Amino acid sequence: MDAVAALHELSEPWPSGSKVKSAIDRAARRVGLSYWRAFDIWYGKARKIDQAECELIAAALSEKRKEAARNELHELRTRLVKLEAILARADADFYRPRVTAVQPQLRTAG
Repeated sequence: MDAVAALHELSEPWPSGSKVKSAIDRAARRVGLSYWRAFDIWYGKARKIDQAECELIAAALSEKRKEAARNELHELRTRLVKLEAILARADADFYRPRVTAVQPQLRTAG
């Protein structure tokens, strides 16, 4: 695992006008490292990265990715509900059988 790249990913997204110091702080807090330890890893100054630190970074990155996937799934479901409402308003008789057939699959997905 590339700890530097992982810390960079953990610091995202960067709000507009954000500074690198804030990004390092975000990544450090997500992992549970001190700011200065994260700083050394971020800039490649750390002589050695312990296995425990690698595991913490990997776990934090995995959790961040899972959270992003859950958020994306939620957004997609919300969008589908909105589209379903639009279809139902446009012509309920035409679209209703298709929408009704797909609804159980949408609810069980995820």
